[in-house]
Amino acid sequence: MATHADVVARAAPSRRLVGALALSLAVLVLEVGGGLITGSLALLSDAVHVGVDVVALLVGLAAARMAIRAPDASHTYGFHRMEALGALVNAVLLVAASAVILVESLSRLAAPSEVDALGVLPIALLALVTNSAAALLVHGGERQTTASRVLVLHLAGDAAGALAVIASAIVILAGGPVAADAVASLAIGALLGIAGVRLLTQIAHLLAEGVPAGVSAADAAEALSATAGVRAVHDLHVWALVDDLPMVTAHLELLPDVDPAPVLGAATAALRARGFEHVTLQPEGETCGQGRPTVPAERAPMTTATATTKESLP
Repeated sequence: MATHADVVARAAPSRRLVGALALSLAVLVLEVGGGLITGSLALLSDAVHVGVDVVALLVGLAAARMAIRAPDASHTYGFHRMEALGALVNAVLLVAASAVILVESLSRLAAPSEVDALGVLPIALLALVTNSAAALLVHGGERQTTASRVLVLHLAGDAAGALAVIASAIVILAGGPVAADAVASLAIGALLGIAGVRLLTQIAHLLAEGVPAGVSAADAAEALSATAGVRAVHDLHVWALVDDLPMVTAHLELLPDVDPAPVLGAATAALRARGFEHVTLQPEGETCGQGRPTVPAERAPMTTATATTKESLP
């Protein structure tokens, strides 16, 4: 169960990121050298992706370090949003890398050149193993957030890219067209582009204070309205600083002569049982007229103030 302290103190999986960074740097050197020697665009394209991943891991490390900083007078929730901002940067990098690879692949497809497929194959096999290990290393962390998923996708994309390079080398060795190398590069670029756009939409949803995956505003309203002593619920908001820290704020209009302390305790426990880690509830003797009512009309008679507020909201 999370407490208020959890909002300002969350561990960052920096050791795993450092390990993945070291593996990615090794693959980058290997693929750049191998691509230049063998003339393989597929290998160099995958090296571009690995280079982007090195930058992505550095951004992820910096964001993770920032996220565990204590809150201050200017950032009362702390710096958790740095994880989301880092994920946004990394998703943009993913799309940019995709665009570069697609352009280069189309150019090579129009004018194929010889590739030393026999030299490409062992390099790509080693890259596949190393990239897979790096992806598993980051994926094995305790926290699974958008920030960690975008890094895993970067690294898994490296592994998929290496696999595409292996396939193209085998095709060429078997007597197939040299253009298979460029086709493999196109596949890598398309994969990165699709993944990047998808991640951008997820991160935009988080930064726009959208309801995080795995929880529901309807569930929060149901839990609060079912709490004994609660007459009405309004001004309900469900959002997240990072997607593994869903938050709820709401106003609870209590029945007359009800002690608010046990009601707040029961309501908070009900929300946490449904996956809401950080809860802020405001008890009221009567509606304050702020926000939308969130319970059925028969349970929450709408006062004039509430009706006016509801009509004024979009």
